[in-house]
Amino acid sequence: MKKIIYLMMLIMICMFIIGCSNNNNKELPQSISQDEWADAKQFVTLSTGIKMAYIEMGDKNGPNIILQHGMTDNSRSWSLAVPYFVEAGYHVYLPDLRGMGKSDQPDGLYTTITYATDMKAFFDAKGIDKAIVVGHSLGSFTVQTFALMFPECCEKVVLVSSIPVKQYQTESLVNLYDTYVAPLGEDEHPNDKFMDYWYECTFKENNAEEVEFDKCLAGLKKESKALAKKTWKNILLGLVATDLEGLYCKFDTTIPVLLLHGDQDSMTKNEYQDELKTLLNIDNNSYINYVGVGHNIQFEIPEQSSKDILKWINTGSVNN
Repeated sequence: MKKIIYLMMLIMICMFIIGCSNNNNKELPQSISQDEWADAKQFVTLSTGIKMAYIEMGDKNGPNIILQHGMTDNSRSWSLAVPYFVEAGYHVYLPDLRGMGKSDQPDGLYTTITYATDMKAFFDAKGIDKAIVVGHSLGSFTVQTFALMFPECCEKVVLVSSIPVKQYQTESLVNLYDTYVAPLGEDEHPNDKFMDYWYECTFKENNAEEVEFDKCLAGLKKESKALAKKTWKNILLGLVATDLEGLYCKFDTTIPVLLLHGDQDSMTKNEYQDELKTLLNIDNNSYINYVGVGHNIQFEIPEQSSKDILKWINTGSVNN
């Protein structure tokens, strides 16, 4: 009888090992449509205590690249750009920041230090030692903070629609909260008119699929609007509570940094770009100011911006 039990246990162990092996060998998706995006997310519990949602695509044996979204967005924000990184052979991770998308929405203000600590926990959970780290808007503030805190994890850094993480936006963020979020009931959400303003965007790229663009934007509006009132508060006022001014002197300027900016961006104004370039040792080979483009560079001009990022990664310059 004992022999039979031992044999059954051995069979179960072998099946478990084979199952794990098959899971590790499972091919990653090479494309995900807008209709499939939300359901394609996976989940991982981080050492920081939250369950984080993420998309994983491309070549699992390729170089790691992290695409981080902006304020109240989620991984869908990079969905029109990600095919170019997949085609280039990258192992692409697209996490939903704490409080956004399908990730947990715990209590407490979310500062960029909070997000950066979550990102390190994500690296640890997924076994990522080092990666090219790309961030848009709030995601770019997170990436700046991550590079300050964990420079050893950053192969290269790309900042899209960014400014120095100082108190430059305090007044506008507090006014935004007081005007559009504070008056809401606890179970209410921002209205459609506000969401149209929040995602004001002009379709720029003539050769992109406009239907997919419309679906992407509609999905982002719907998913952002669905966030709880307390989460909007935690995101907006959490950024107010963040100031890295005294830490930029500790930034590892040996990490290559690319900065992409749209000259029609009313949120990350032109005058802050030169300051950011100085703080992070960014020269003109690692800076693009797109004429006629607004804040959402990665889905206003997904093909152009993605190819520029890839060119810079491969050559160290956007001008070669």
